[in-house]
Amino acid sequence: MKKIALILGLILVSASAVAEKTVVFRPGDGGSKYYRIPSVVVAPDGAVLAVADKRIESMRDLPGRIEIVARRSEDGGRTWGETVTVAPYDSVGGCGDPALVVDEKRGNVLCIYTHGNGLWQKEPGQISVSHSADGGKTWSESINLNPQLLSESDGVPGKICTETWFASSGRALQLRDGRLIFALVARPHGSKRFVNYAVYSDDGGYTWRASAPAYRDGDEAKIAELSDGTLMMSIRVREEGPRKFVYSKDRGETWSEMVENGDMLDPACNGDLIVAEADGRKVMLHSLPGTPDDRRDVSVYTSFDEGKTWSVKTLVVEGGSAYSSLTQLPDGSIGILTEEETSDGEAFDIVFRVFPLSYFLGGR
Repeated sequence: MKKIALILGLILVSASAVAEKTVVFRPGDGGSKYYRIPSVVVAPDGAVLAVADKRIESMRDLPGRIEIVARRSEDGGRTWGETVTVAPYDSVGGCGDPALVVDEKRGNVLCIYTHGNGLWQKEPGQISVSHSADGGKTWSESINLNPQLLSESDGVPGKICTETWFASSGRALQLRDGRLIFALVARPHGSKRFVNYAVYSDDGGYTWRASAPAYRDGDEAKIAELSDGTLMMSIRVREEGPRKFVYSKDRGETWSEMVENGDMLDPACNGDLIVAEADGRKVMLHSLPGTPDDRRDVSVYTSFDEGKTWSVKTLVVEGGSAYSSLTQLPDGSIGILTEEETSDGEAFDIVFRVFPLSYFLGGR
């Protein structure tokens, strides 16, 4: 029997339901000391595709010896196939912070990532994309997007002038009209503050443009499309506090003023955002650590009014846990791929769980 309590305006649902659970990547697999930064989608052939950073020597972010690796499951996440390399470490450097998106119009999966430098170097890493035409079994050579997106001066339409940047990990989005879009974080020259942008493509991910600045003091972000075509960007806060949101009425090219939502208190961590559907009913699901001051107890917040309020909060992982990625499986259930602390607290397992959608609806 689920225990339900009303606290601070949220319905908090206990994690008493049993979820199907498998470890997809664990420290030591493939000769790597660590794994981080999960992303998951359902490929066009119905397989579940999971990717992550293979952080071979250190838990640190780019730059470093990091590769992006993938595994597929053809039985809904119960078992997983062999590991394949999406983006290898090479002469440019490591590849990390993957974001996946399925191009439903062309049948491809895209992996967007940063190659080379990280956020705190003096030169920007390469924002890159690789394509898979076979559901993640094989991947194309990377396309370096810097020549398309990077500008040496401010005010160039479709481009960004910045010292460094990186693509937000987890998942990107395809709009109903076919546009592909992902959130990007830039650190302007000489600044310690981050600026959020949207980056979009109308030709399947080969040519890209950047939006006007979406928010000028954010971090990793996710984008969802509302029923009327409005885009909502959910933005990680720089320090602990209410999650921040901005909106676009023109397919992600310009963005509104920021609004905060106190239903969701963010401990300065990445999360994920999807629109899920069952029997013609749509709800928004947002994963995030469930404690306001620590990365632990990853939970899923549910909105029945397109993100205005988040009235149900459901515990998914009890204990140390951080980044997460969500997807809806072909049978309507919800898959979540999470970073979960190992027993010694020194590393993360990348764990996949499957829940019925009803588990996140609080009895509604």
